[in-house]
Amino acid sequence: MDITHCRYHPAEPATWHCPPCQRDYGDCCIPLNAEVQDMQPLCPLCNGALSFLGAANTAQPFWQRLPAFFRYGLQPGPLGFALVLCLAGLFMPAWKLLWLALFCIATKYLMSVIESASQGQQEAPALLSAVDAEGFSLLWRLLVIFAIGIATVWLAADFDSEALFWAATLGVQLVTPASIIRLALDKTLGSALSPDQVGAVIKAMGWRYLILCAFLFILWQSPDWVAYMLSNGLPRVVLMPLSTLLFGYFSVVMCAMMGYAVFQYQGALGYVAVDENTQRGLPVEEYRRRKALAEAEIRLKEGQSGQALEVLARALEAAPNDLRLNERYHQLLFGLQASQRCLRHLRHYLPLAARLSPGLAATALLNARQLQGDYLPEDAQVCERVAEALLQRHKTREGLSLLRNLHQRFPDYPHIPRAYLLAARGFAEGLGQLEPAQRLLAYIRAKYPHSPLLVEVSGLEETLRRLAAQA
Repeated sequence: MDITHCRYHPAEPATWHCPPCQRDYGDCCIPLNAEVQDMQPLCPLCNGALSFLGAANTAQPFWQRLPAFFRYGLQPGPLGFALVLCLAGLFMPAWKLLWLALFCIATKYLMSVIESASQGQQEAPALLSAVDAEGFSLLWRLLVIFAIGIATVWLAADFDSEALFWAATLGVQLVTPASIIRLALDKTLGSALSPDQVGAVIKAMGWRYLILCAFLFILWQSPDWVAYMLSNGLPRVVLMPLSTLLFGYFSVVMCAMMGYAVFQYQGALGYVAVDENTQRGLPVEEYRRRKALAEAEIRLKEGQSGQALEVLARALEAAPNDLRLNERYHQLLFGLQASQRCLRHLRHYLPLAARLSPGLAATALLNARQLQGDYLPEDAQVCERVAEALLQRHKTREGLSLLRNLHQRFPDYPHIPRAYLLAARGFAEGLGQLEPAQRLLAYIRAKYPHSPLLVEVSGLEETLRRLAAQA
């Protein structure tokens, strides 16, 4: 089965399709709103309704989920089913009607396992769900399927051709799982015996259907193998109920595997089902943010940079202090070299980023310097925070340029001592220039004699004196 991927994120599987645009989108491009569960997602480009692809491209291959199938059989419903079979083999009298009822319940339960697994449900059906009138109808339909298979092999044996016999036997074994799957899904004997319907299941899986049959054969033989290995160590009175218990357990595992195989190839089979672990709806604010970011990215990749900017601008009108939206808007403006618009946006974005993420603010400042070489923020605290982030990145000269003459540019700023102490460290540690650092420390001591930072000033002065003496 070929997996369809998101047009704009080739590593992501597609979950939505736009018929007019003939474009496929992943969850990365189409977020969902948790508060409006029934909202119909629209194409970011043409605004048309999207078609849901279900888990056709996201389902994990069934051969990679073998441990999950064995865990599936350990849930209360399957264990109860296996236990009922075990107790029936021990205590139920040999009344034909009772055994017929038991077979009906068993058939109904196993079919419900296939149906449930084909819808992507990881929780096994409850055992009580098998107690209804439909069990008898499913039983006789299943018996018809087995009878036709046995009759086919029997007739092939009458031709006295070993090759024909084994071909018929192998053919019946290969077709039977697909026929049972059709019976579980459609509930009709005609569908289970229809070459077209059964062939559609095999065609959807392709050569992987052979892998499924191989696993099913191994699982079908597993109870006998286990019983054989235990036959020399356990008495018959224990071995028989244990074999029945194992038969019930492995039957559920087989049906869960068949159902999940249908779920995996749902796209080729023409129906849609959702994985329980699929994308969940997002809170409104997060939904709006991701929707705007995704649409802007799509339009940018389509060469519609102007529309991408407008998408982000509209989103910022509703959430002006959203850091992620502001960052993307800045990146896009800078990438398009929209100098004036980018610098105007920095008046709002730089203080926001300096407060919430100084690293982003440092990047924005470096971008601004490429657009305007002498760009300086209009707020002293922003200068200090961005300078600190730049110094941590070893962009020493850029950081120090923000702190130069800070007391003259912002005479009322109360944290001049802290800013100049930072600058002194930048000169000493980043540039190895001791004299400018000493002058800044002397200025702090002279102008701010009561600053609580004087202890740090003294410590740094002592360090600088030792370094000067060694030079």
